[in-house]
Amino acid sequence: MRSDTGEKLGRWSLRLDAGYCLLLGLSIALCAPQISGGVMLPVPLVVGIGAAVVAWAGGVLWMLARLPLRVALRWVMCANLVAAAAVALVSMSAATVLVVVAIVAIAVDVALFAASQAIALHRLPAHA
Repeated sequence: MRSDTGEKLGRWSLRLDAGYCLLLGLSIALCAPQISGGVMLPVPLVVGIGAAVVAWAGGVLWMLARLPLRVALRWVMCANLVAAAAVALVSMSAATVLVVVAIVAIAVDVALFAASQAIALHRLPAHA
């Protein structure tokens, strides 16, 4: 039962992560002019970040479909930990407290996805 729970949690975590990345990336790319002033980054860079997040969403779904679940969870979990740290660092350049809070909230969201993937990995049997 525990491995079944780990597999279900892992698959849901990756699907939700991909959906979140798709929506977040599109939002970032489409709102780049407004976001760039709040984080003191050039508009093209913000658009590029949004596009990269959308591409990552596709990559997560590709990994879910093509790689063993354990491998996909590890890759995405590690990427989420790096992304959470990077997003938290971006908050240091934010112009206002509200922008800092919004960016830190995104970093926390990404870290929570990493935590759900770690829990799923822990619940998977060693041979899966």
